[in-house]
Amino acid sequence: MTKNFDAIVIGAGVIGISTAFHLAERGLKPVILERKEIGYGATGKSSGLVRMHYDLEVESRLAWESFQYFRDWSERVGGECGFRRTGFLHIETADHEVQLRKNVEMHQKIGIPASVISGGDVKKLAPHFKTDDIAFAAYEPESGYADPMLTANSLLAAAKDHGAIYVQDCEVSGSQSAGGKVTGLQTSRGSFSAPIIINAAGAWAGKVSELFGVSIPLGTWTHDVVHIRRPAQIADHLTVIDNSLNMYFRPDSGNLTLVALEDDSRLDEPAEKDLGYVAKDFVERAIDRICKRVPEMEQGSLHSSHVGRDSLTPDQRAIIGAAGPQGYFLATGFSGTGFKLSPAVGLCMSELILDGSAKTVDISGFDPMRFERGQHLKGENEYGSIWK
Repeated sequence: MTKNFDAIVIGAGVIGISTAFHLAERGLKPVILERKEIGYGATGKSSGLVRMHYDLEVESRLAWESFQYFRDWSERVGGECGFRRTGFLHIETADHEVQLRKNVEMHQKIGIPASVISGGDVKKLAPHFKTDDIAFAAYEPESGYADPMLTANSLLAAAKDHGAIYVQDCEVSGSQSAGGKVTGLQTSRGSFSAPIIINAAGAWAGKVSELFGVSIPLGTWTHDVVHIRRPAQIADHLTVIDNSLNMYFRPDSGNLTLVALEDDSRLDEPAEKDLGYVAKDFVERAIDRICKRVPEMEQGSLHSSHVGRDSLTPDQRAIIGAAGPQGYFLATGFSGTGFKLSPAVGLCMSELILDGSAKTVDISGFDPMRFERGQHLKGENEYGSIWK
């Protein structure tokens, strides 16, 4: 028997669940279909950074709108997201000083609390950091990190409170349409009917999209992460993206520090390939990098490591918008930045679907068809590709 809904969301990561939450807030009855379980893909392995520093203005605007949710989660959503304010530091190479200063100016115009600080200022904020090589950095005092699974679960609970339905172990196998409009889906758990379908399937979104006759250029980015036990003298530290060392790191609970690298990424592995183990030399390289910035980490010890996988587009920017048959929408390809944008993306998706365009942030630049036109999104003062 076909189950009828106002909208179908494919994928129970933070992007899909946020979209369902905002649609349900607006009075629709959506169903979230997940092939495995909540957070199975990129969300469950996300590093959870919450910061606003981007070289593309629309991403900074989405991050700033999302920050309002993370900061006031219990009032706006309910439950907990695990947001912790640590302060955030963005370190760039010397040849990107002009770009960084212009980007911070752009952030300030948006209203983001951000400033350019000196290496001496960094040393005052982070006395354990080696700062001899830092002449400047961008600083966001209000930023930090959140818990991706707490975020996803509380969003799902709020969506269900507003009438959304969640169905896991439900793999999409076919599409239904009539007169150029979507009408529903076939799945491993039967048929579902709705006039609106949102593909938020992450690394699997390309294969799902083909069911609707829409081809998108979507690869994958497989990333390694390590947790290090901090030595006792380093009680806490900032959340940091250090592009001079192709690394990012943040504190975590249990006196741990999460470290990940931006170079030597494994690109375009099949979405369904087993995540396996971290690359053979990754742990050694990650420890070497963090010790270059925080020398006393030499006295720490290895706690654990894990592997995650996200979708990746040719310009490493998201694919958001309508495509193909009427009623079909994409919200995928976030290329490692989806978590921190997810509250605002879900809100903008609900506006696009119900109002015809997003009002909170203009997301039209993420048009799924831009690649067919040979258009790539680039930062106004770009740093280049994140993942190398």
